[in-house]
Amino acid sequence: MKDEVTYIAKRYRKGKFSANKGWRRLNIKPAFKWNSFKIAAAISSVVVLSATAAVIFHQYELKNAPDKPIHEIVKPVEPLEVVKVIDFENIPLTTVISKIEEVYGVEIENVPENAEEYNLSLHYEGNAVDLVATINDILETQMTVKK
Repeated sequence: MKDEVTYIAKRYRKGKFSANKGWRRLNIKPAFKWNSFKIAAAISSVVVLSATAAVIFHQYELKNAPDKPIHEIVKPVEPLEVVKVIDFENIPLTTVISKIEEVYGVEIENVPENAEEYNLSLHYEGNAVDLVATINDILETQMTVKK
């Protein structure tokens, strides 16, 4: 071992035997440089995400939230809004109107004078107001549901 130390001591020159040059000769890039970049990127992403979360939390914080619970007012369903299914197959409008009044329990106004001349085929699921509006669109009439 003494000979080895003497050999190195005689031939040593500053910068002659560097670890980086040795890695380059072997075509191996040192991994420790990339690891530091990965660690820095991970830390910076954690910092950015934490800052974003803090901003969002403070922006949407409910400082003036009421202490009392909020009660919603629910309006009961009126008879005109009852949803039912009704079918017509090539039936005169007068019969259709009487069937709607019977099924939904409503009264229909502004029935055309020549209602017997109109025939209607329709499958409908909904309330009386929407049904009469649909018939008005189809037959170009102006009927209304009396409340």
